[in-house]
Amino acid sequence: MDIPYTVSARPDTGLYNAKVGVWLFLASEVMLFGGLFSAYIFLRVGADYPWPVHELNVTMGFINTLVLIGSSVTVLLAWASIKLRKFTAYKVYMAITIACALTFMVIKSFEYRSKFTHYSVTMTDGTILTGHLPHGFDIEFGEVNELTLTVAGKTASIDANPVSYVLPYIKGTAPSFKTEAGEDIQLDSTSFAKLADEARAKAREKQKAEGLKETPNWSIKLKAASPITFSVPPSKLLAKPALDAKSISFRDGTTVEGKIINDKMTIEVDGVDLRGTPEKEKSLAWNEHYLGSAWKNFFIHQRDEAIAEFSKKYDDGKGGLSRDPNKSATHQKEQFYLHIHSPKPESHEASNAAHGAEVHAPKEGHDAGHASHHPEVQLERKDVQFYSNFTPKLNSYYAIYFTLTGLHGLHVIAGALVLAYFLIFDGRRLRENPEHMANRIEVGGLFWHFVDLVWIFLFPLLYLL
Repeated sequence: MDIPYTVSARPDTGLYNAKVGVWLFLASEVMLFGGLFSAYIFLRVGADYPWPVHELNVTMGFINTLVLIGSSVTVLLAWASIKLRKFTAYKVYMAITIACALTFMVIKSFEYRSKFTHYSVTMTDGTILTGHLPHGFDIEFGEVNELTLTVAGKTASIDANPVSYVLPYIKGTAPSFKTEAGEDIQLDSTSFAKLADEARAKAREKQKAEGLKETPNWSIKLKAASPITFSVPPSKLLAKPALDAKSISFRDGTTVEGKIINDKMTIEVDGVDLRGTPEKEKSLAWNEHYLGSAWKNFFIHQRDEAIAEFSKKYDDGKGGLSRDPNKSATHQKEQFYLHIHSPKPESHEASNAAHGAEVHAPKEGHDAGHASHHPEVQLERKDVQFYSNFTPKLNSYYAIYFTLTGLHGLHVIAGALVLAYFLIFDGRRLRENPEHMANRIEVGGLFWHFVDLVWIFLFPLLYLL
């Protein structure tokens, strides 16, 4: 059965069916993205912290903008080529459009990766340090002589699984263990499965003897043949341990007693954000064990230059300013955000020149296999309030950034798949009914133009403003 109005226009609308359908679909898409854009604006206007400005890679965003604009042109040329029955040209233009979509997503993946590996550390006085964690962030917990494993009596999210959750974080080789029955074992999947089965059998016996409704949990204690030291990321623990913690609990519920040996965070600092710090010159960042007074002096020099430049630019000729410096987000960042481009303080001009040329000196004292472009400091955990990579949990800005760009990226992938289907699998329709094929390409092109238009709004909103 032939579907009517796939080629000819409907008498009531003057459009063929697919075109009516895609316009209705795009209307719903406008409402979706319109709501998200509005959410971004309200979040920015109502933010109770300095809103991030100019933090994204403008060069990557601009290249992606050119790529999508080019793809809009080529998809239009592909449609025009079919109308003119130039089938070879149609295939070339369509292939270029799909290649542009792939290029866009590859560039976006590099941009996303940089966010996942870049960290922001908020200190207790409001100072924010940004940079990379060259060795990750692990808590060293040592002098452990015993493991307490809790085997759940019923299906539960927390159930002992030391082979997956505990053993991987032992520094060095795992020692042998002695069970409560006095048996020496090497803890592995087989030996633990046997212990867990025995524990559940004992739990069922207790349930039967005491008339319990549910099988109770059962604890297993294993004594280590020699003291153990763990090196474990905080994310692998049930809760963040206190500074003087005598025990830690892993994600499977396993508890160990001992003491914290080292919980310092090593970060290569590439930025100091003092916009949320009440007393800028007394920031924890200038602690002699961290960045020190030399970087503090460099910050003061940059701040004074920013103030002087703003005063000169907005001088009203009457001894005042034509613009309030406290209401300029750009000026606040220029004044209180210190970009660090080298391992040691340099003059303002030399530092900017080095950064512009992407030239950074290696950090002194680093081994030959690792050269740092930034000062490396070890933060005491008592000074760290919060840390995260540049992902949605960091702040509202990155939450809406990943929501908008991620949703847009899904639209790019979906549109590219549809256009690739037309190019690869719709050859018969192209030969037998080119006018119908032209209509399909037009509908796909309309969606693609919408995807490009969304990015035209996203780029200035997120990258430039």
